[in-house]
Amino acid sequence: MFQPCIGTFRSGSVRTSRATLRIAAVALAFVVGPAAGTAAAQDEKIYNIAELTNPPKISSSAAAAKLIQNSYPEELKRRKVGGLVELQFVVDAQGNVVANTVEIVDATQTALGEAAKKAVTRFTFEPGTLNGNKVKTKVVLPIVYKAM
Repeated sequence: MFQPCIGTFRSGSVRTSRATLRIAAVALAFVVGPAAGTAAAQDEKIYNIAELTNPPKISSSAAAAKLIQNSYPEELKRRKVGGLVELQFVVDAQGNVVANTVEIVDATQTALGEAAKKAVTRFTFEPGTLNGNKVKTKVVLPIVYKAM
């Protein structure tokens, strides 16, 4: 949006550039001003758990445990190597994990981190709420793989 204005500023006269910058400033005020207070802009905000009335909750801990167990890399399971993985991701207002937001914060084994990352994208949550409204939430989740 601003590149054409910058290009005009560099190659145009001072009078043209000031007019162009004024138009850009008015356009920016129009885009940022009215949109900032709308429900659509609030829907895009990603909340931290501390900001919520109720944090997101895993819909079924049994289903989540099964997904984690099924994701356990066979080689590590065979060698009885367990570990801890910490993931960070966004849960949307419908309770789904936003796949492209899943990040491995820490993992005792790289293979466990990758396995947990794939598994968590299939988790479902009861979404976090703020004053009764379902909202997007940033979640940090520890996952433990136990060697048996």
